[in-house]
Amino acid sequence: MLFKLTLPDIGEGVVEAEVQRWFVAPGDRVEEDQPLVEVMTDKATVTIPSPRPGRVVRLFSQEGAIAKVHAPLVELEVEEGAQAAVPSNGHAHAPVPAEVPAVAAAAAVATEAPRKALATPAVRAMARSLGIDLRAVHGSGKDGRVTKEDLEAARASANGKGGVEAVPLALRQAQGERSAQVATVVPVPPPPTTVRSTTRGEEERIPLRGLRKRIADNIARSKRTAAHFTFVEQADVTELVQVKHRMADAARAEGVRLTYLSFIVKAVVAALKKFPELNASLDEERNEVVVKKWYDIGIASSTDQGLIVPVIRGADRLSLLDVAREIARVARDSKAGHSRPEDVGNSTFTITSLGGLGGLFGTPVLNYPEVGIMGVHRIRPTPVVRNGQIVARDVLHVSMTGDHRVVDGQMIAGFTYQVVKYLEDPGLLFMQMV
Repeated sequence: MLFKLTLPDIGEGVVEAEVQRWFVAPGDRVEEDQPLVEVMTDKATVTIPSPRPGRVVRLFSQEGAIAKVHAPLVELEVEEGAQAAVPSNGHAHAPVPAEVPAVAAAAAVATEAPRKALATPAVRAMARSLGIDLRAVHGSGKDGRVTKEDLEAARASANGKGGVEAVPLALRQAQGERSAQVATVVPVPPPPTTVRSTTRGEEERIPLRGLRKRIADNIARSKRTAAHFTFVEQADVTELVQVKHRMADAARAEGVRLTYLSFIVKAVVAALKKFPELNASLDEERNEVVVKKWYDIGIASSTDQGLIVPVIRGADRLSLLDVAREIARVARDSKAGHSRPEDVGNSTFTITSLGGLGGLFGTPVLNYPEVGIMGVHRIRPTPVVRNGQIVARDVLHVSMTGDHRVVDGQMIAGFTYQVVKYLEDPGLLFMQMV
């Protein structure tokens, strides 16, 4: 019989994805969990596997095309009766009559193919990191979909006397210990190029697609919607430089490379607590400003594929060394093209650093729909006036861009000066750290 696999819900707020690469062609035989297609969303690039064995009959989208969530991706020819029921999201379930007792139901399932849990890639990755079998978790979402809250509840229960081990033994034996399929993040292959001859010579035309296309769309949307306002100031970070150098050896002994960006993240978090209106986003559909009570700080990172924004989750709860570890990890994963879905998207505030390149200052573009972004530049010896004397000091320029529809220039300037205050006097910053 014919079975259509549709594009599943890949993450919260995702409504479409760009087809990056097909791993199969019409006529190919595929096994269950064999990769079929690689798609890219605003948040990550994921590989979608086959939910069952069969033969590829038809591909519904070409590489580079945009597919909507729940739209068909591929049609498979599978054996009649291979699965008893197929919901619209492409995942198969083996139904058990409601009147069958629990023990009998477990035995009945044991004769069917293992049930594949419904969950987004981010939830699957979270389950893997927690060591939780998704098939053992009761999903509270639509159609039994497992949510992050379900995983948190399962972890909390596992720390007590219950937990995910409460699955019937017959069901666990029937399912085996085969790991649930987890969407993987992979590098985007370079786009094809076309060379055309003109009267002036040759030109190269590169299709705007993949990550570059996503960046272009997001930047254009940000500039079209938000009223950008940028405030620039300099910070005398001479004391911070000395403190960082003193701490570097101790941090290295802990296996951590301590960077200035770690201090900047903690200074931004401390300032956001005094200016919570900047730790926010604008919900234009509801005409509401959404002030976040948590601090997930995005770090704009340059990769071979383009600019992405991995996120330091819960930066307010991390120590200075933990922030440094997380920055190093997400930067390493980003450059390798292996960012985890849970490490990108849904930040509350963003920092973009041009420290390596320098520059006097820039005007950062807001990471839509956030209302604030701070750019930091290279620390350099600069002549300044102190007590009527010209002396050389280590100076850092910071550029703060805010959405003027939501926050006024006075608030943006006040926030900037608060960050500068913490960077100029590390003692005050340490007082604010958890």
